[in-house]
Amino acid sequence: MEKIDLHMHSHYSDDADYPVAELIARCLREGVTTLAVTDHNSAFSFAESIKWRSDSLNIISGIEIDCTFQGRNFHLLGYGFTPSDDFSLVYENFNNIQRELVPVKLTKLRELGFFIDDEHLIRLANGRLPQEEQMGEAILEDERNAGNSLLLPYRSGGERADMPLINFYWDFFGPNKACYQPVTYPALEDMADLIRNNGGIPVIAHIGANLKEEHEAMLELMLESGVAGIEVFSSYHDEALAQRLYNFACEQGAYVTCGSDFHGRNKPKIEVGTCQYNREQLAEIQRFIDVVSKGSHQA
Repeated sequence: MEKIDLHMHSHYSDDADYPVAELIARCLREGVTTLAVTDHNSAFSFAESIKWRSDSLNIISGIEIDCTFQGRNFHLLGYGFTPSDDFSLVYENFNNIQRELVPVKLTKLRELGFFIDDEHLIRLANGRLPQEEQMGEAILEDERNAGNSLLLPYRSGGERADMPLINFYWDFFGPNKACYQPVTYPALEDMADLIRNNGGIPVIAHIGANLKEEHEAMLELMLESGVAGIEVFSSYHDEALAQRLYNFACEQGAYVTCGSDFHGRNKPKIEVGTCQYNREQLAEIQRFIDVVSKGSHQA
């Protein structure tokens, strides 16, 4: 069955490490035939990725934007847009927010008793603003933290060691966790409009990673606010949730999409092209791809 992956990250994302060429080469090795690189708050990868488009590999423009809706933060995917200065402003705004947050986050980590080597953290960030996963990596690699019991779950054999960096993020920086820092991003409604105004289709990402219950109620509000599709098949959705979301999307007339959310080192258990769907579900995903590829973006 055809492999489609519409959610992955290159080194243009603040928490991923694969150059675009290496990412697409990986997709080709894994048999992916349609893809979108959806970097965090950045559309810069498309100028590189489009060079790989061929008769056997369909490449769609993509982005994943941090946004706020109903007092909670979500990720909004955009597909099929024409890159413009609007997306550069999204990138600049996100980085301005992060510049204010990074020192606060580091202070909270140090208050928990973690040692952090600032120079090592800068090297891990590789010229970008350091993210929570890189903070976790610097802490785990610092010998001064060797005896800290808070880190045992993330070390070899620990219960959170399967994906230690992203798990560190969720456990320390997730909502209501010790280092959680409230932040308001651009409104989801505004970001959906921005994507549409540039010829694209807005799709809500991995709702199961952001909400533990009442998914359909929130999705209904999002669809009323300009979102046109739902990322149904995701590394964060089990089969039961994916089926529920699929049924809901079809009932609502929303687009159905799929994406692995591949990052590389930060999420080592997630591979490109691993979304699970049947032939009927693939047909719905293909309906979205046909529309977004033709530039006719009405649901």
